[in-house]
Amino acid sequence: MSTLKDVAEKAGVTVTTVSRMLNNRGYVSEKTKKKIRQAMKELNYQPNALARALSRKKSDFIGLIVPSASHMFFCKIVDYIEHYVSKHGYKLLLCNSNLEPKKEIEYFNMLSANKVAGVIIASRTQNIDKNIEIDAPVISIDRVISPVIPSICSDNYQGGVLAAEHLIAKGCKKLVHISGSSNLNMDANKRFFGFKEVCERKGVPYIVVDATEDQFLSMHYEDIINMLLDKHPDIDGIFTSNDIIAAQAIAICKRRNIKIPDQIKIVGYDDIDLCTLISPSITTIRQSIKEICQYAVECIIYKADNKTIPSNVTFPVTLIERETT
Repeated sequence: MSTLKDVAEKAGVTVTTVSRMLNNRGYVSEKTKKKIRQAMKELNYQPNALARALSRKKSDFIGLIVPSASHMFFCKIVDYIEHYVSKHGYKLLLCNSNLEPKKEIEYFNMLSANKVAGVIIASRTQNIDKNIEIDAPVISIDRVISPVIPSICSDNYQGGVLAAEHLIAKGCKKLVHISGSSNLNMDANKRFFGFKEVCERKGVPYIVVDATEDQFLSMHYEDIINMLLDKHPDIDGIFTSNDIIAAQAIAICKRRNIKIPDQIKIVGYDDIDLCTLISPSITTIRQSIKEICQYAVECIIYKADNKTIPSNVTFPVTLIERETT
C-alpha cells in the first residue's frame, strides 16, 4: 500500500507539501497540485480521511445510528441518507445498534473521537439523550429525544386519523390497531391516539395490541396476528403500525381463507416497496421518507456551519389506497 512519502517522492516534492494540499492548509501552486494528483493516481494512493479529520479537527463524515440495518423501513433510511450525504460531498458512517443501549453509547464515543460533522439518530433506544456527549450537531428522525436535539417526524397522529377514517368509511364495524411498542417513548405512538380519537368519536369498537421489540427486530408478527383472529373473529378492519405487519396479516388471512378486502380490510404504514410487491397490494399511510432523510442531512450541514434550524419539523402524510381496502 502506498504511503504519503511514496507520493511525495514520485511527485518530487516534500511530504509537508503533499500534506498541505490534502488538508487544504497553506499555499500549493496548481502545477505542484497537478503533479501530486498524478502521483496519487499512478500509485493508487487513498488518503486516510479519518486521520485527516483528526488533524484538521473537522470531518467529511456524517454518522447514522439505526436500530436494525436489515429492517425494511430502515434499509430505506440508510439508502436515502447515504444518497444525500454523498450528494453534499460527505461520507456516511453507518452504526447498527441492534437496540442495544451499550452499543449506541460506544458508537457515539467512536463518532465523537473521529470528529464527525454530525450524527443522525433513527433509534428506538430509550433515554439515549443522557449519554449523548459529542461536539457536533445531532438530529433525530421519527422521534423527539430531548428539547435540545432537533427532531424530524411525520405527522403520526394524522396518519392514525386517516387510517381509522378510511376503514370506517369502507364499512368496517370492529377495528384493531397493532401498535409498535406503545410503552416506548416514540413519536410513532401518536398513530394510536389518532386512530383511537376517530373510533371513539364515531362510536366504532376497537382493540389495540402491542407488538414487542423482539418482533420488531425479527420482523415476525405471526403469533400476535393469529391470536387476534382467534380471540376476535368478528374483526373486519386492521390498522398496522408498519407495512411488514400488514403483509404478514395478508398471508395469515390467506391461510385461513379470509378474503381481503371482502371480509377484512387492512391499512399499513410507511409505504415501503413491499406494498406493491405482494397481492393484494397494501393500502397504507405514506410518510415522506425520502424528503425526511434529505432534510435531516441538510440540517446537519447547516448546523455544522452555525446556521439556525427549526427544533422540531413535522412532515405531512397521505393515505394511498390499494387492494387491501
